[in-house]
Amino acid sequence: MKKVLTGLALAVAMGTAQAAEVSGTVSFTNDYRYRGISQTAGDAAIQGSLDVAFDNGVYAGIWGSNLDFGAGDDANLEVDYYVGYGNDINDDFSYDVSLNYYTYPGYDAADIDYAEIMAGLYYGDLALTLGYTNDYGNSDESASYVALDYSYALTDEISLDLHAGHSFGDYWGSTDIDDYEDYSIGISGSAAGLDLSAAYLFNDVADADETNTGAFRNDETLLLTVSRTF
Repeated sequence: MKKVLTGLALAVAMGTAQAAEVSGTVSFTNDYRYRGISQTAGDAAIQGSLDVAFDNGVYAGIWGSNLDFGAGDDANLEVDYYVGYGNDINDDFSYDVSLNYYTYPGYDAADIDYAEIMAGLYYGDLALTLGYTNDYGNSDESASYVALDYSYALTDEISLDLHAGHSFGDYWGSTDIDDYEDYSIGISGSAAGLDLSAAYLFNDVADADETNTGAFRNDETLLLTVSRTF
């Protein structure tokens, strides 16, 4: 945590001579799915973020959500911190690199806080992102994630959103589900100052390893999200 806070302070220091834009988002979703796996046992989540971005490309922020890791588990909150830098390569391509730190305040069962490096390459409405950590969930095992996302404008207000992701690495190799792919297809748009989205999520987890109730469910689902940015 100390290193993350130092990074956030450095980001702010780097941007002191730059114009800063501060924004926040509040969201409501019927299930908090992280890379296809529920973090709220299939129940609803309220989430929020606060971000500061500078003209030099540096940004930092904090994001939070409620959690549910199952009956008898005291995990009820996730708070993530991040600092990064993004810029244009040319008129068509841009990139982004960030350090994310995932924390679970009040979780007494174990210390599962960990850091992850993320990198993204963007071309128009197409995005390729890669995440890597050498200590997933403070397990001393590495995990990686690569994702491809595409958004196609159906109208001026509505977009078709496609996603494919792949989770792999030592951590996932030691679990029952092993390496896996998660997918989604959905639509998104804005109305009355709100951002709205609906997406159908599915994956290639074997039927024998699928969890369709309770904690960490990974079954197919319809994800509905309403958010407001200010």
